[in-house]
Amino acid sequence: MPKIRIMNKHINFEDNIFVLNLRIRMIQDLLILDTDTELFLHKTLDDLDFINSSLNVLLAHLREKYRLIERDEQYHNLLETERQFCEVLSEIDHGEGNITVIQYPELQQQINLLLSSSQDRQNSIKDLIVETKHLSLEPVVGYDELHELLSR
Repeated sequence: MPKIRIMNKHINFEDNIFVLNLRIRMIQDLLILDTDTELFLHKTLDDLDFINSSLNVLLAHLREKYRLIERDEQYHNLLETERQFCEVLSEIDHGEGNITVIQYPELQQQINLLLSSSQDRQNSIKDLIVETKHLSLEPVVGYDELHELLSR
């Protein structure tokens, strides 16, 4: 399968994060409902992998968009999505739903990798939020430069 390459274009982070949140909630609902596990197991695992890779892509693109006005807000949105993603992974790891590691021990390694990946991204996002706060405290234009610009 060819790799999908996203060119340098406008990315609507808010809408992408919203859709990922919907997909996570859909999986949470699936775990609660009395569905046929055999029917949904592989699709659910594919969805978890898709969410994981999408979160990687969004974080990478958000890191690159250092001039994005609402960047800090999107970091917070992404962090909340990661929290929800970890929650659904933990439900699969320890939960009582119809898709769990207890019922399917072969899922343990995949769930552990996804949890680790999400926790790494969460730590990165927290660090980036702190960096963004420090950058926003520094003046973009110094007093002398501003005085010079305004006196012309």
